[in-house]
Amino acid sequence: MSKISVLALLVFFLQMANVQAQNYASVSGFVKDAKNNGILGITVLLEGTQTGAATDEIGFFEIKNLLPGNYILVISGIGYKPQKRAIALSPTQGLNLEIVLEEDAQGLDEVIITSKSTAKELSEQPITISSLATRPLLAQAMGAEELLKTTTGVVVRQNGGLGSNFNINLNGLTGQAVRLYFDGIPIEVFGGGISLNTIPIDALERIDVYKGVMPVAVGTDALGGGIDLVPLKKDMDYLSTSYTIGSFNTHRFTFSGNKRLGEKISLATLAYFNYSDNDYKMRNIRNITEQTLPNGSIVPGPEEIIEARRFHDRHISGYAEATLRLKQLKWADQLEITALYSQRDDQIQNGAFISNTSVGEATTGARTFAQRLDYRKQLFNDKLSLRYFGVFSTTRNEVNDSTRIFYDWRGNRLQIVNNVGSELFARPTSRVGNDIGTAHRLMATYKILPSIDFTVSEYFGYAQIKGEDPIGPRLSINGEPIDPNTIPSSLTRNIAGAELKGSFLDNRLVPVLFYKNYFYNSEAIDILAVNSTQIPVRSVRASENGYGMALKYQIFPSFFVRTSFERAVRIPTEREIFGDFAAIRPNFELRPEKSKNLNIGLQFEPKMSNNRSLFIGIDAFIRNQEDLIRPEPFGFENIIFINEAFVRGRGVEFATRFSPLKTLSLSGNFTYQSNIIEETGNQVPNIPRLFLNVGARYAFEDVFVKGNTLELFWNYFFTDRFSINEVNDFNTANPTFIIPSQNVHNTGAVYRLSDEKWSFSFNLQNVFNTEVFDNFRVPRPGINYNLKINYSL
Repeated sequence: MSKISVLALLVFFLQMANVQAQNYASVSGFVKDAKNNGILGITVLLEGTQTGAATDEIGFFEIKNLLPGNYILVISGIGYKPQKRAIALSPTQGLNLEIVLEEDAQGLDEVIITSKSTAKELSEQPITISSLATRPLLAQAMGAEELLKTTTGVVVRQNGGLGSNFNINLNGLTGQAVRLYFDGIPIEVFGGGISLNTIPIDALERIDVYKGVMPVAVGTDALGGGIDLVPLKKDMDYLSTSYTIGSFNTHRFTFSGNKRLGEKISLATLAYFNYSDNDYKMRNIRNITEQTLPNGSIVPGPEEIIEARRFHDRHISGYAEATLRLKQLKWADQLEITALYSQRDDQIQNGAFISNTSVGEATTGARTFAQRLDYRKQLFNDKLSLRYFGVFSTTRNEVNDSTRIFYDWRGNRLQIVNNVGSELFARPTSRVGNDIGTAHRLMATYKILPSIDFTVSEYFGYAQIKGEDPIGPRLSINGEPIDPNTIPSSLTRNIAGAELKGSFLDNRLVPVLFYKNYFYNSEAIDILAVNSTQIPVRSVRASENGYGMALKYQIFPSFFVRTSFERAVRIPTEREIFGDFAAIRPNFELRPEKSKNLNIGLQFEPKMSNNRSLFIGIDAFIRNQEDLIRPEPFGFENIIFINEAFVRGRGVEFATRFSPLKTLSLSGNFTYQSNIIEETGNQVPNIPRLFLNVGARYAFEDVFVKGNTLELFWNYFFTDRFSINEVNDFNTANPTFIIPSQNVHNTGAVYRLSDEKWSFSFNLQNVFNTEVFDNFRVPRPGINYNLKINYSL
């Protein structure tokens, strides 16, 4: 059925192409004031449409890919009288204009026109995208993971506090089935310093959440969902910094800026630093005790249930980058060269879940140097757009779990003899790895017709893991001990794609057709092998094909429907295959995940007067997954990734936003999903079925001083109960493995000064101090606060 649909869409493309086979035209120019100075931020639109552009710092604008004909331009901006200009466009010819606007002290009463933000445009694509602009929330004391939690269909769960391991659930997908990107490149290439739960929102322009289908321009091998952290890029002189202090001795500092050194060159910088002891209290923790036998030997005593404070969970991370930006060159429209360094150091408090003993000495860390290149160029009268993006990184990873000591949850070093290995592993380890990662993406878009674009994309990724461990386990090869870390492990991925996108009926009908090829080759030493006669290197090579389609139809200006289908493939990551030499055991038998995803949805957003607004979105999805990769407990402290044969996923989402007043905003979203293992009929473990969040904001104007504003906000999060292992009946299952229903309230305030340079924010999380759990029933912090100060120049 799906192949027939794809073929039908291709025939439709060809038919529409025959109807609209015309050359296209463009219009550009400068908008100036009476003193001949260029004006920034003026909107230039084709009357009666949303097609247009905004002027840059020198007043320049350009509108491309227009059909020949007669148009009326509407030029408007705050503080200037609106103007209309009739134009006639000829095939293959560009029209250049110079427009002079008169100042209007009374404002714009006759014509008010607003252009769409990038986040808004992305949310209206045929492919389901929830784009979160960070600018309205920059003053709040929150990280990127907190912002992402407010998105429909997304749950972010962590194994502790700031900087801890996390897991994302998106539309029933979890783990690496939900790909995480930084500027369109898989985030793991950048080393451990960049992470969803360490990067502040100050460093981001927006967060794009892709559901169901990953476009060729972004997607690699995501199984039907991905999150792209889009870094902040401003082509103007600015300086911005913030400092956050919070509970558990948490400190976060961010600095960013850009300096224009000329019309074509600028230098940008970004840096942030995070520190936290993460010493929050946990309730109802099973704690080991000791007792002395008559013969003097010390053995475990009866367990006790206590309130324990985490004592070995410190997190330190930092990131710094410098970027040289060039633009409007003969050989490049835009070129960015970036050098970056990231570092993180973590104490390990527990393994994948909480047992009756704690980890008191194990640590892990990473240091990464990376270079990034971003090149863009348009050719052949802007018919062809090229973009190359490349990253090369070297990372030094360290894991130290070298003691055979037991600690209880009171922080006491126990006298019980550890006969099972180190704190986390079966044997002590002090591993140092020197890893290499590189990723390259080349994308080309050719405008076949004014209404049809053809895009090809080529992604190549390579990772090599190699190191040494002086005290770690050895393989016996012909009786000789071999350190398995010295044998390189590698993973090569290549994803090629092609996409055909149309825009018909005055942009009301937008179809997309695409194809992807997935290839990977992994080689690694099997550290679990024993008594081998040769080095046991495993090699796995596979190739898969994917395809799909998407369709959007704008029924009314305020209402559209869309649907998409994809056969998706997801290649196992190096961490899932090789492990992480910490809490994850290797599994060289992992197979690629495959899934057939069907999505359908609608959006309603009517135009309303008096600063009121309303948004309603409803989406549903069906996923039939094969060889789903998921984590499973392995021993007392570790996990291992396994394949599930077949999983049926179903779900529905609802989201709404309503602003009855200029100063009041209400929002809410709801998600219900079911992911059933076909063989057993049970729910996939460690994924919640039902969750929702509700929020409200109210702003007070002219607080204390004229022009200053005070904004109050509140958010409520609900997650229904779920199990961390496979169960038949929640009511009869072992309660140790059940995460109960959770209700969390967050609140806070933001105070902004009228000059917009200073802002102050106070956040209070988990206001009612409820007991909250995350991955594998690891407790999360109770009530805690963050205070943030922002300064921008």
